Amino acid sequence: MIRKINFRTLGCRLNHAESDAIQFGLQQVGYAIVNSKSEADLTIINSCAVTSQAEAKTRGAIAAARRISPNGKIAVVGCYSQLSPENLMNLAGVDLVLGNSEKYGIADFLATLENGHSELHVKKTIDGDSFPAAGQISKGSHTRALMKIQDGCDYKCSFCVIPQLRGASRSRNFQDCIEEARLLVDQGFNEIVLSGINIGSYHMENGKNFTDLVEGILTQTHLKRLRISSIEPDLIDDRLISIMRDNPRFCRHFHIPLQHGSNEVLGWMRRRYRVEHFVEKVYKIYEQVPGVCIGTDILVGYPGESDEHFHESRDLLKELPLAYFHVFRYSPRPGTVAAQLKDSVSVPIKKERSEKLRQLSKMKKNRFIRPFINREISVLFEKKTKMGLYQGLSDNYITINVYSENSLVNHIETVKILSIRGAELQGELVGG
Repeated sequence: MIRKINFRTLGCRLNHAESDAIQFGLQQVGYAIVNSKSEADLTIINSCAVTSQAEAKTRGAIAAARRISPNGKIAVVGCYSQLSPENLMNLAGVDLVLGNSEKYGIADFLATLENGHSELHVKKTIDGDSFPAAGQISKGSHTRALMKIQDGCDYKCSFCVIPQLRGASRSRNFQDCIEEARLLVDQGFNEIVLSGINIGSYHMENGKNFTDLVEGILTQTHLKRLRISSIEPDLIDDRLISIMRDNPRFCRHFHIPLQHGSNEVLGWMRRRYRVEHFVEKVYKIYEQVPGVCIGTDILVGYPGESDEHFHESRDLLKELPLAYFHVFRYSPRPGTVAAQLKDSVSVPIKKERSEKLRQLSKMKKNRFIRPFINREISVLFEKKTKMGLYQGLSDNYITINVYSENSLVNHIETVKILSIRGAELQGELVGG
């Protein structure tokens, strides 16, 4: 009998939001959720397929589940399931494969697993509503809730498989979002992160857009902090920037994918902006929102990327007021335009380029956080570390550690910053 279930979630914040909602739904019908390292009757792996490395991590998670729970069942759901369902079904230990349209209904398939049968259910075409039922809350951590507001993408970037795996852009009902935010606040959550595949494309038939939703949550709830996940540069409007500047409850953090610093490569990628537009947007945010943290995504090794293209990208990253960047090595994805191109960049060169950018990112992060020494910052504390310190995030995405004899989890406190340790700040409670 399946009684105890654990989860392993790979990939983006949206995947984590969906895992949290699925977990909540299973708890509501009587299943016990245990730690991912604990033995369970069923392990649910919410998979990622954005890169070949992500696929490998999913296969690694399957192997780990077999090791931790040798007598347990394994279900794989999500993007890798959508991309290669038959390949997953043939892996040792996998009993259930569900695509992105079926994963919220996983409880309906558990009786089949208990009877010793294997199942594969993946709709080739993803459409319609793919949002959790009302009240099936995406809780995230104990302090930060991940709220899914949008799914799918209408952009056709040449390297990206996500539109095939997630379908066309769809937005969650505006009022449902407001009501869920209120419910999360009532449950004691101090921060909500708006999550989706392309959140800036959020829109309703009545004309309400993403900025309207941000404004609605801030004005119609008592939420203490609202944060947004990654947003495309062409979808950030001036009003959104103004709200961030004027409302201290709107976290000063933009993650804006650049992907490349060469206009020629951006053209090959079929991105909807050029370098000058990205630069203008970043400086507008930087100049209008004091203390803002701006991060980005960078892809290295796209087919045809020359040394000159790479240096152009690296030089741009050096120049811009960015706090950090996530670096990815290009890998061809089935069914994409780029997969048909000859991959002219060798793996060693991809690794070398990505390492150079990661080192640059570390330098940029240090440069961003250093000016906060001797300043006071508001911190939402999330956990107690193995070192005995309480750790949390500032609204502008800085990790901060303090010592306290009393529990600080889910408390927002003012901290005076004393020093830097790695990519984190160390401080002391003001008045504590």
